[in-house]
Amino acid sequence: MDLALRYRLIDLARGTNSVGLVNELRALQFESPNEINLRTRAQLEDYFDELRTSLPIFKDVAKFEDLPVIDKRFINEHKKELVNPHYKGKLIRKKTGGSTGEPLVYYTGKKAQSYLWAGIFLSWEAAGYKFGDRVAFFAGPSLFTKGSQQSIYYHLLNVKVMSSFNMSPQSMTENGTQLQRGGFRLLYGYSDSIHRLARFYLDAGKKLATSLRGIVCTAETLTPVMRKDIEEAFGVPCYCQYGCHDAGVSAFECEHRNGFHLISTRSYAEVLPGGKLISTDLANRAMFLPRYDTGDIVRMSNRQCPCGRGFPLLDEVVGRHNDMVVDTLGTSVHSQFFTYMFREDERIRSYQVVFNESQLSVNLNIKQVSEKELSTLEDRIRKAIADVLVFPQLKIQFNKPFLIHANGKHRFVVRDANVGRSDDA
Repeated sequence: MDLALRYRLIDLARGTNSVGLVNELRALQFESPNEINLRTRAQLEDYFDELRTSLPIFKDVAKFEDLPVIDKRFINEHKKELVNPHYKGKLIRKKTGGSTGEPLVYYTGKKAQSYLWAGIFLSWEAAGYKFGDRVAFFAGPSLFTKGSQQSIYYHLLNVKVMSSFNMSPQSMTENGTQLQRGGFRLLYGYSDSIHRLARFYLDAGKKLATSLRGIVCTAETLTPVMRKDIEEAFGVPCYCQYGCHDAGVSAFECEHRNGFHLISTRSYAEVLPGGKLISTDLANRAMFLPRYDTGDIVRMSNRQCPCGRGFPLLDEVVGRHNDMVVDTLGTSVHSQFFTYMFREDERIRSYQVVFNESQLSVNLNIKQVSEKELSTLEDRIRKAIADVLVFPQLKIQFNKPFLIHANGKHRFVVRDANVGRSDDA
């Protein structure tokens, strides 16, 4: 079947226009920052005018900047009031899992769905993807869903779904074999899952010989050590994509891999003091979610990337608001405190901090080292943590299994009331 026809069949079935939109974005992304900013401002004015005339809840707000910052709780409590009564298209029901806070059910429409896939395609293309290439999805249900309709979509997209739930040695061997023999040109999935697969092979003294042009990691933080391991295991560049679809946020690394290009023709982004990212999905006119708190902390950049793209640049996606460790005295630090502590130590591959009011447990996945090195490393970590946080118990562990959420994602910081209880049993 003709490749263009495959994608248009998917758009026809979904009622979207992802193919047409990605064609527009390919050219638009290289406009000047000023031209793109003017486009975004015009869209924002149109959005605000439609919002005020459509929703009584906001009819008396004079300026966009006067709108309140809303969150998941606000949306759940005002769901009917936020749905656009004048929207004539199909309402598409979406749901966030709630692993980092309150779950959310919201609605979106044709244009926002088109942007979702157009943004994904744009990020893939930066990693060498071409329409029709065979793609491996290695992730949990936040990236793929089950059902006969989805199976047809994946077939037309030339996508092979590989679940990351089972990370047993047998499963990872099978996944590696599929990647080597399947003719895949792109691997797309959770950062931690791809990293664990890479480490499985590196620890066995092996590397994966594949047909991949690139790897795109998403949904989780990609640390420098993780990227290095992935590239060593697969022998191709590893890129990172950042998305928050309920807020309309879609950003990707280009060939230079030095920041994220934010597709600002879809979302209007504001960064509040402390780096809190607030976003308005300008493409979602089915349900207005203006000035939505994404729950993420970012650093915006004033740089222009050498690639020539005019989209605004995010220097860094620091992490989620929820990724805070709070000690017995109420002192809090973000998970980045630990990331920066560990990132320069190449012995440390990944980490997870689990805590409650009485105990902080740090679990490090590390290379094999001597007992003396291990003791020195533990002492250094204990001292660094004790300088800023106070817990009755501080536990340092090495190479223990990480806690994984039901959706298959790895979280660097987990608040768990049961931590430490098994020690007392």
